Amino acid sequence: MKYSLLKVSVEEKELKNISRNLLKLALPSMAENSLQMLFGMVDTAFLGHLSWQAMSGAGLANQLIFVFQVIIVASSVGVNVIVSNATGVGNRHKASSSLWNGIQLCLFWAFFLMFLSIFSERFLKIFGSVDETVLRYASQYLRTILLGMSSLSLMAVLGAALRGSGDTKTPMLATGIANLLNVFLDYAMIYGKFGFPRWEVFGAALATVISRFVGVIVMLLAILKNPYLNEDLKKAIKPELATLKDIVSVGLPAAGENFMFSAGLLVFASILLRSGPMAYAGHRIGINIESLSFMPGWGISVAVTTLAGQYNGRRDLDKVAAVAKQGFALAALIQVSAGVLIFLFPQPMIRLFTNQTEIVELAKIPVRLVGLFQIFLALESSMNGVLRATGNTTFSMIVLAFSMWAIRLPLAYVLVTKLKLGLLGAWLGMMSDMSFRSVLKLFFYLSGVWEKTALKVSSRVRHVSESDLS
Repeated sequence: MKYSLLKVSVEEKELKNISRNLLKLALPSMAENSLQMLFGMVDTAFLGHLSWQAMSGAGLANQLIFVFQVIIVASSVGVNVIVSNATGVGNRHKASSSLWNGIQLCLFWAFFLMFLSIFSERFLKIFGSVDETVLRYASQYLRTILLGMSSLSLMAVLGAALRGSGDTKTPMLATGIANLLNVFLDYAMIYGKFGFPRWEVFGAALATVISRFVGVIVMLLAILKNPYLNEDLKKAIKPELATLKDIVSVGLPAAGENFMFSAGLLVFASILLRSGPMAYAGHRIGINIESLSFMPGWGISVAVTTLAGQYNGRRDLDKVAAVAKQGFALAALIQVSAGVLIFLFPQPMIRLFTNQTEIVELAKIPVRLVGLFQIFLALESSMNGVLRATGNTTFSMIVLAFSMWAIRLPLAYVLVTKLKLGLLGAWLGMMSDMSFRSVLKLFFYLSGVWEKTALKVSSRVRHVSESDLS
């Protein structure tokens, strides 16, 4: 069957209902993502006003942290997809079992990363020659975050399960509370206010870890009241090989995608550092503003995954297609509008992170490019949502790996090192990669090839007992 983003075989009344449900799910997710981005952005802003070395050190550490999240991504994506499909057919045991098995998988990985924290400085040598002060700050930040990785792991999988069950408000609330605490603790621990020691970069990392644990507590309280996620808790909490296999089969390709992307970012950072530490500082600001601009798209992607997953569980592929169409329309409307503002007025956003004139001027390059490419970000967010909902994570992984390693990195290398375009060259390579990915995913969706995997995923959750339906 062929699909389209222009028209679908769903009545207008049902299409409007889908749009309302998407907005209902997306708005809290957008707010949550905004708050989630603030974790990193608050650190960047406070550290940027402390020194550019502190900001760059935390940025380098985060590049490695993204790589270490591989199993966390597998668990959270797998749990989200299985829970949303199970919720669609009322299979409470499958939803609950997926959550608690996903938690165990995440915690195992988090404890392993705690052990790896002792090698933090060695890991950072992958970047080659780095300013000694930047390296010291990066090592402090990386070690602290790895020691507290269980907070990130639990927030990721608990939030994924809640969103999959249709509850996008609780993750937003938990992230909001954690962020308010993070802002206070960042200011207090970085600069030594309110009786706290002046811990600088270590303080920023510790504030993040503590704040996330508070968010975990809020989510756990909500899960204990969620009928889909605490069903027969004593039974659901036991390791279940079939459920773990389902989580891994869906989530592992997404984890592979995240790993290939994060590993690519390490190489990308190494290429960019050839243009000097100031260029890298400008790049980190550009990345933060790109993340800020992507918040609506991420929220819509979450809503598409949740709603399309529920329809996919019922094997109603016409409505899955309707969700994809409305999701793209919504993402494009919001993100293109935001892109115009970002392109025309980059400086006010940049000055949130630094007042250093040279870095402000450098950062204008990536920020304006972010504004120009918003339509591709909108397209990818909607396509990612529907492909994840239907279990087509392997295709996304393959596309990402090819696009990162055959387009972004070679193009950035040539433009930065051979043509001496510096930050502009690196970001042209980056935006070429993102545009290619989004278009290829669109063609895959339009072809209808994704249907086969979608039906396989729905078959895993279609056994519903009488107690599940009661």
